[in-house]
Amino acid sequence: MPRLPIPNLSRSALTIAALAMLLGACNHLPGPDEPSLGTLQLHSALIVEPDAASVRLQYGRVVVRNAVQEQDPFCVFEIGSVLPQSQTVQPGVFRIVTVSHSIETIAGIPASASSRLNRRVSYGGDSGPTNIYYKTTFRLRANLTDGPEARTLVCMSDQNAPGNANLMRHLTLAEIRAALGDGFSLNLETSQTRI
Repeated sequence: MPRLPIPNLSRSALTIAALAMLLGACNHLPGPDEPSLGTLQLHSALIVEPDAASVRLQYGRVVVRNAVQEQDPFCVFEIGSVLPQSQTVQPGVFRIVTVSHSIETIAGIPASASSRLNRRVSYGGDSGPTNIYYKTTFRLRANLTDGPEARTLVCMSDQNAPGNANLMRHLTLAEIRAALGDGFSLNLETSQTRI
């Protein structure tokens, strides 16, 4: 079988190709005219405590950070700034511009491949993480800016509970809506968005 000639690429040609790929990757970033993947509507004013940039929601109501029952579904609504005084997010509609899924430990570090593949439960004392969160992240854009910038809604639960090793998964849309309660409406373009 004849050998095909392989072109000799110079370092500058490889650099240009790599740069083109990097710039092309930025092309998908959501812009103001990009269609949304759905909307998150806030029905009443939401107070963000002083020196914080997030509010936790569980069982349909706001809960303080240390009162979250982490094995049950909960969401974290995040804004763009931390201020020494409380901030009020006014009712409104936020466009969902991206939806992503991740698996992370309590420290926010991605869970190792062995943790995901083996799906083992850690009881402490071994090298596995004690908390594994299956997170769904909605990146938000406000249609009208009237107050603090809404950045993300992250919904999750600690899936590393005894007896749950083979059932680890991301939250369903129904579980996310139950965590949010009546204060929010989450509407997704299901043809474009996977939950």
